Amino acid sequence: MRQLIRRGAALVAILLLWALGQGGMLASLDSRFGDWRLEANTIPTSGNTVYVEIDSRSIAEVGVWPWPRTLHADLLDKLMQAGADEVAFDIDFSSASTPFDDAIFAAALERAGGYAWLAAFVQTGAGSDLSFSRPLPEFAAAAGPVLVNVLLDPMTSRAHAILVAARDEQGTIPALAVQLARSQANLPRALEIDFSLDISSIPRLSYTDVLYNRIAPDLLAGKQVIVGAGAIELRDFFAVPRHGIIPGPLLQALALETLKTGRVLTNWGGFPGILIAAAWALALVSRRRRVNVLTIALALLSTAVLGELLALVAYGQLGIIVETATLHIGMLLLLGLALADNGYNHLLARRTAQQRLQFLATHDPATGLLSRQGLLDLPETDAGLTLVLLQIQSIDELRATLGHDIVEQLLVQFAHRLSHCGFAIVARTALANFALTDVDDGDADRLTAAAQRLIAMLSGIYTVDGHSLHIQLIAGYAAGSSSRAELLNRAEIALIRARMTQIPARGFQLADQQALDRQQKLDRDLRQAIGRNQLRLLFQPQVNLRTRQINGAESLMRWEHPELGLISPAEFIPIAEETGLIVDLGRWILGEACRQAAHWPSPIVVAVNVSPIQFQQTDIVATVEAALHRSGLPPSRLEMEITESQDLVDAGRVRDAMWRLRNLGVRLSIDDFGTGYSSLSYFRDLPFDTVKVDQSFIRDRNSDADRLLLSAILELARKMGKSTIAEGVEDEATAAWLAEAGCTSGQGYHFSRPISDLELTGLLEVERRHQVG
Repeated sequence: MRQLIRRGAALVAILLLWALGQGGMLASLDSRFGDWRLEANTIPTSGNTVYVEIDSRSIAEVGVWPWPRTLHADLLDKLMQAGADEVAFDIDFSSASTPFDDAIFAAALERAGGYAWLAAFVQTGAGSDLSFSRPLPEFAAAAGPVLVNVLLDPMTSRAHAILVAARDEQGTIPALAVQLARSQANLPRALEIDFSLDISSIPRLSYTDVLYNRIAPDLLAGKQVIVGAGAIELRDFFAVPRHGIIPGPLLQALALETLKTGRVLTNWGGFPGILIAAAWALALVSRRRRVNVLTIALALLSTAVLGELLALVAYGQLGIIVETATLHIGMLLLLGLALADNGYNHLLARRTAQQRLQFLATHDPATGLLSRQGLLDLPETDAGLTLVLLQIQSIDELRATLGHDIVEQLLVQFAHRLSHCGFAIVARTALANFALTDVDDGDADRLTAAAQRLIAMLSGIYTVDGHSLHIQLIAGYAAGSSSRAELLNRAEIALIRARMTQIPARGFQLADQQALDRQQKLDRDLRQAIGRNQLRLLFQPQVNLRTRQINGAESLMRWEHPELGLISPAEFIPIAEETGLIVDLGRWILGEACRQAAHWPSPIVVAVNVSPIQFQQTDIVATVEAALHRSGLPPSRLEMEITESQDLVDAGRVRDAMWRLRNLGVRLSIDDFGTGYSSLSYFRDLPFDTVKVDQSFIRDRNSDADRLLLSAILELARKMGKSTIAEGVEDEATAAWLAEAGCTSGQGYHFSRPISDLELTGLLEVERRHQVG
């Protein structure tokens, strides 16, 4: 339909262009372009044609009008005596004057010897009859008639051609120009006049100047002379291309010069312009791809310019007259159509974009399902609803491994399956979260079974682009007469608790909301805790198991919440790691630990726990250097405790930072060794100084297997040149056994609980005095 409209519009434009040309409405514009081409193609005349003009000065000088024909007889004699080749009078001699005057003029014509010519006219009579106005018979006996009829353009009323010949019962009368040019060419009925001829190069002589011998004879010798009216009051004037309004005899002179150039002009009119415009219209409506409207405009403009230049060359080199107004107007019409089409395209694109935006505002672009907002925008119902929220596990790992496109295809497949599970509404509420809602029937057990059934149906193998992907799901669900937003919120809370408790399907419970509210509050308040001085450090001494002297202290952070009281690090540290706040907390702990340790009375090591996240997201080396610089603590007194994890093995950034810290002089230790991702490559690849044995090995050392495993760890560390620290030393027997097994240091409540900086300073001072005493 759109293509049909475009073709119809193009056809209308071409028909309109043709109608404008035929109706003469482009004539004025054609005249302007034609005059420019004539000016650009200016050529000189032969110089053999002279125009003797009956001008206003001559009329005034003679003093009477009409002139007696004796003046014309005298002029003809003077011209022939001066050596003129031929003389043509563009004056009406069809009526008699006085017998005397006519006889004198007839005698002069006889003396001219057949080289004088008199004007004849063809006039339209009643109806379509033609009448001829010939010279008097007594004149025609010695001077032949020549036709001086001029053809006017019906659209502009400008003279553009002469009638080559006319025939009546007395015979054929040739045009003045044809007769004087002695043209033998097969001429058309109407001869187009070449107005590119330089009209100023045709000599114009005043009648009385010639009559009274005021003109040098060499100006007339060998020339063809045309005599005729030039005075304004005689009204023998024509509007012509390029030259404006000129006398009729001068127009005859131009016609004569046209024949003397040897070329016959051909007028093609505006047909080429219409043909080119039609070809462009066909090209525009047939194009298969969208073209920028600026490109079309430049192409149409180039066509118009090129067409004008070709018309200029065609006239100058081939004598072909091409009216270019149709071309230019055609290009404008087509440009208008292109702009209208482009405007429609923009309007259509805007409408499509608006519809797309409206769709995207409520739908997921990848799967076509309702989005979270679309689900929430649905009208609420009075009936209770069931909402089940499914989450695809490990979606980020799949995206990192297989790429975005594969994961998107997987989600589309999953959404397709989900749409056929019998639920009234299906939506994608997050990257890997899909919600299903239906009317609640109040059966909680049935809802639980439905969630478990969905997990069983939709989990499993999905084949995507040659990849077999195993999908595991968890579900959170809620039901009731609450709004969709509230039900979705509850289902999301249930989903979080399902992930934390590793239960595949879990329904919403009020306690879940309370736990989440507490976590969110801790997250908000933890961001302000540093600035409000709610955080403080405690230090748990580390004791040399042989000498029983304090040789280090681990810094432990405590948060005294103004409303909730003392918050365990086990609760707020995971929150900080999940939100990235661990970076700010780690920077504060490091700076504060170094500052306080710098003032201790004994140069013991201070240990600071560092998360692998700090290595990955910050320049940890620069942070350590800044803390050491501000506190003045020697690098050898700082030990960074890093919890073992897969990141220590896989992340090159972490390993590089550890080596830079080691080169700085900072000590490194592996915390909780044996409980996480244990790897013997630690001993080979990582520059740590200390192995910190987790307290679980210490508590369970009563079994033979645990004692053997603990002994092996201590022995391996000793042989690799690493010191060891045992956590969780609660009694003397454990301390003695560890010392016997080769453990370097111990830490636990047997030696000291976590204490403040002031208390630790007191212990170190007592120990120092004891050593001095």
